[in-house]
Amino acid sequence: MKMTVFTFVLFLIPSLYQNAHAAAHEAMPDCNKMSPSFSISYLDENTDGSISLQEYLQGDPSNEKKMFEHMDANHDGLLDQAEQKEVEQVYQLIHQKAAAGSRKI
Repeated sequence: MKMTVFTFVLFLIPSLYQNAHAAAHEAMPDCNKMSPSFSISYLDENTDGSISLQEYLQGDPSNEKKMFEHMDANHDGLLDQAEQKEVEQVYQLIHQKAAAGSRKI
């Protein structure tokens, strides 16, 4: 029984966090204009695997420093692979939520 509860909690907590995080970003860019994978790797101009603030700001005129700083979880001035993956998951959840909402007519 304890193992079942532990396993449930282990998988539930990240899902709840991602849903809550997605809800906090309702004003994010239109996910329908993004690639099917919701990847932001196209912003990586020098293809080193990380996105710098400069690359982020130059990649899209709607990008803002404040949003970059929010996405840069470890505050190292770069969006590394793990941070990019989290951004992609949040964009995907926003897209799914918007798609589900559009079907409620």
